[in-house]
Amino acid sequence: MEFLTFNSFISIPVLIAFYYLGALMIPALLWYKRIWVIKIADALMRTFPISTSRLVLSFMVLFIGFEILWRMMFEMLIGYFKMIEYLHHLAG
Repeated sequence: MEFLTFNSFISIPVLIAFYYLGALMIPALLWYKRIWVIKIADALMRTFPISTSRLVLSFMVLFIGFEILWRMMFEMLIGYFKMIEYLHHLAG
């Protein structure tokens, strides 16, 4: 009954599942769309002549940065829901 009246939250396990799903899907989608990414990189290299190693390094930095942002977003949401559960526990 607590589940139906929203006295108990299922959000933390669901958020963790979505985090891992997203963390695995982002690289999978990039691999699936690699032809599109290569076309954009090729157009960028023609417009702004940069070396391939610099392009790969830029891609790696962006990838790691977005993965860290993805993680931080879910940590914030999980912390928020844990805080709510703690306050509900204190209120009795």
